[in-house]
Amino acid sequence: MSMKLNRRNWWFSIFTKLLVMFFVVILPVYILAIEMNDLGSRIVRNEISKSMQAQIHFYNNSLNKEIDRMVRLQREYVNDNDLLSLSVIAEGLSYYDRSTMVKQFQQKLEMMKSAGIYVTKANVYIPPIQRIVSTEELSKTLSPEVLESLRSSRDEPHKSPFFYKKGSLFLREFYPSVPTSPQRDPLFVLETEVSVPQLQQFLQQIANYEQGGAAIVSSEWMIASDTNQQEMEPMTRIVREWVKSNSNARQGIKTIQLNKQNYITAYEYSPDTDTTLLVYVPESEVLGPLKKYKGFIIIMSIVTAAIIVLVSYWVYQVIHKPMTKMVRALRNVETGNLSISLHHKSRDEFSYLYQQFNGMTAKLKTLIYEVYEQKLLMQQAELNQLQSQINPHFLYNSLYLLYRITKAQDYENSLKFTKYLGDYFRYITKKTGDDVPLEQEWHHVRTYMEIQNIRFSNRVKVMISDLPEGLHSLMVPRLILQPLVENAYNYGLENTIADGILSVSLEEDEDEIRIVVEDNGAGMSETDLAHWNSRFLSENVNVEVSGMNNVNRRLQLKFGGESGISLRSRLGGGLKVTMKIQMMKGQGEQYAALDAG
Repeated sequence: MSMKLNRRNWWFSIFTKLLVMFFVVILPVYILAIEMNDLGSRIVRNEISKSMQAQIHFYNNSLNKEIDRMVRLQREYVNDNDLLSLSVIAEGLSYYDRSTMVKQFQQKLEMMKSAGIYVTKANVYIPPIQRIVSTEELSKTLSPEVLESLRSSRDEPHKSPFFYKKGSLFLREFYPSVPTSPQRDPLFVLETEVSVPQLQQFLQQIANYEQGGAAIVSSEWMIASDTNQQEMEPMTRIVREWVKSNSNARQGIKTIQLNKQNYITAYEYSPDTDTTLLVYVPESEVLGPLKKYKGFIIIMSIVTAAIIVLVSYWVYQVIHKPMTKMVRALRNVETGNLSISLHHKSRDEFSYLYQQFNGMTAKLKTLIYEVYEQKLLMQQAELNQLQSQINPHFLYNSLYLLYRITKAQDYENSLKFTKYLGDYFRYITKKTGDDVPLEQEWHHVRTYMEIQNIRFSNRVKVMISDLPEGLHSLMVPRLILQPLVENAYNYGLENTIADGILSVSLEEDEDEIRIVVEDNGAGMSETDLAHWNSRFLSENVNVEVSGMNNVNRRLQLKFGGESGISLRSRLGGGLKVTMKIQMMKGQGEQYAALDAG
């Protein structure tokens, strides 16, 4: 029957099925990727908002506490005797007494300046004697213009303790605080000039994004971390409107769009100072990489769809004829014809598949005529495979342990560990046969236990018995002891804080050797013990061959089915692992004679 499809059966062709299959597999992945990207954007935005809100609350509290401390310190000087004397009874004082009081109070102003981290200068204006005492000058004349300016600032209603004039920021304390009459001048005015550059440095600490910024906003003035304050005017105007329209909402997170760019903005209002601390960061700086990734996903989706169509059509064309040839060959094998051989001109997957088919028929012949020889070869191949699996087992933890020791600057243990680690790698990389003398394996596990002893910082007491001389030359598979000890550390003693015990001992009978690894760690439940012991006894080749199961299988291949591993609970808690090596009668004496010779 012809395998060509007519157009009416196109929907049932391999090409259509390949297209549908690829899209069914790929489409959910891309949808999930887009959803994860959106979810990531929301999570990042939420976390950034929380971080900004917590940050601005902390800095606003710090700033308010400092301003409040400056105001209270300034008010304490209102009752200063020298200042009261200069403002009330100065005319009755001698020139010497007046000069002394001025100098003494200037020193107090210096102390007030030093006590505030944002204070750049401190002044006191004394209208009765028409003098100004400052931290910069001992005394100078109070001009009528300055006095008029003080009167105006006193008469203006103020919610804030700040007075702003020509780019400078002041804290002022009038005495008396309530004038007895509008025409009467205050006795004195204490003034602290707040350092705008210091406040800008403070704001720069908050604005920890490259394109972000921060500002202190009042109804009349603004101080920003960026010197270009004009660009921030629209943003500060919006923030003022928020604070004005939401008197109950002292803080919040908003998104402001300026110049076609969105800014994540956090603010907190302080009623005591009538100021709002503002922090902003461009949304693109925070979420830019995620948005680029979303665009990349869309582009990749389009490219992938085109590739799927092309690949599906090409696969349909390429596999049709070779597959027909393969089906016919398989039918011949099914009838018992093992002499058939396939050849393919192109060097593609079908060439490999045909080679494997030819190899399969050849192996089938070998299995029929050379069953016993093939069985030995398979056992040897399996043994090699098991050994190659276990060689890198310890590499996963050793380098990280060395990193931790070196980082802690524990150089003594670092030297020891490096020596032990060198011995360890020399052993596992040494080009020898599959089997090694038990003496070398015993020395290797002793080295491994020294390495782990450094890792556990003497939390575990290690005991390993001496190897009888008669067993030094006994040939065993490489790396059969380390996984047992490693299992004790990783699962039994991992969470041991102190008084851990790990022992390795050897028991010898006439026809078998038993190597026992015991620990007083977490142990296993009876269900787990039964499960593992049944796995060790299983002959199923599909059982996972790693760790102790790996060692068990290698022992069985080397010394026969009676050899292997068994587990049971240790008396007093913990786990006891017994490795049994079955020996032919008299084999132990032969190794003893070799060692004696």
